[in-house]
Amino acid sequence: MRKIPFSVLAEAFTMAVQALRAQLLRAILTALIIAIGITALVGMLTATSVMESSISGQFNSMGANTFTIQQGGMNIQIGRNGIREKEQPQIPLRTAIKLRENLERKGILASVSDYAVRTATIFHEGAETNPNVGILVADKNYPEVSAIELAEGRYFSPIELNEARAVAVIGPDVAAKLFPKGDAVGKRIRINGTKPYTIIGMTAAKGNTGFMNNDNVVFLPLLTGHHDFANANSSYVTSVMAPSPLELDATIDAATASMRAIRKLRPGEENNFNIRRSDSLSAILIESLSSVSMGAALIGFITLLGASVALMNIMLVSVTERTREIGTRKALGANQQIIVLQFLAEAILVSVIGGFMGTIMGLAVGNGMAVIMSSPAVFPVQWMILALVVSVLVGILSGWYPARQAAKLDPIEALRYE
Repeated sequence: MRKIPFSVLAEAFTMAVQALRAQLLRAILTALIIAIGITALVGMLTATSVMESSISGQFNSMGANTFTIQQGGMNIQIGRNGIREKEQPQIPLRTAIKLRENLERKGILASVSDYAVRTATIFHEGAETNPNVGILVADKNYPEVSAIELAEGRYFSPIELNEARAVAVIGPDVAAKLFPKGDAVGKRIRINGTKPYTIIGMTAAKGNTGFMNNDNVVFLPLLTGHHDFANANSSYVTSVMAPSPLELDATIDAATASMRAIRKLRPGEENNFNIRRSDSLSAILIESLSSVSMGAALIGFITLLGASVALMNIMLVSVTERTREIGTRKALGANQQIIVLQFLAEAILVSVIGGFMGTIMGLAVGNGMAVIMSSPAVFPVQWMILALVVSVLVGILSGWYPARQAAKLDPIEALRYE
């Protein structure tokens, strides 16, 4: 095919704009068909990007130099790449405290905690929360190891921790529900109708990602929670903070050796506990989301396939309606190449306009997930570029056959067409 002069291309697109303006409503509706397909593609891919960003941000907030020692048997099953671990014995409170003390003697900061109750209702006088508040029991080092800051009041004192006092620190979501005026410190609450606990502090907001939420939590002293809520299934978690990210692997080795010694494991015997790094867990979840992204892309492309078929059908109708126009242009000297360019330009213009519209709507839909998860908005450049490239390809593929049909019309027969 010989090279097409730029002036010919410019004229083809000018004529395409004129033709679209003459059938403005049809052009808008056709662009909307493409826009819906692009919205499905970009929206789903943006939503998965939001989820990945949210997971990374939440686990990174725990610190790049932290890890936990806990009971195994945790199942993460998303798609086919899920991790299914072997059930392991529970870690009782005395074992977790002994591990913390051993690590502290080595100069390693550690904290013992446990979600004693994951779905509790908190009462204060006539007000109550939804039954989805977590009750987390924690020791003296928990705020530093888990990067928890206080917005009001204070954390547990050594006496309150050692004597299992009935005191509590609440998250901002709990405070907003029970104390809308902001006067929570000093008040008393009840957990599932049990004995009263005096509020001594409120944590600063950390945000809710849907995977972890330290805002909708009531914190109790470790021994208090153990006495009031522990049961036969209780298993405590030891969170460990390495001196720096560079010393993380060495700290994991030291903590593993201490835990093996406490459990009297022989050399070569398999660990009966789990080491969980925050970055490895987030990597597992993000890797599992790749199958979700592939499914979302497949659904988006199927939607686009339907949109391209609709666009081809509309272009074929346009060719039929403009048969006399095509005959006139050919009679005036327009060759097949010019006719093809004109109709192809119309299809591409409609697709690109629809692509821009769909990209904007897709970003809005995808970032709706960010609003729901209280995460920063995401504007994935790669998906935006992909949407525009796909739009052009849809225009070319959908417009080529109708354009060829128009170019093949006999000018004499076209002029006689009614």
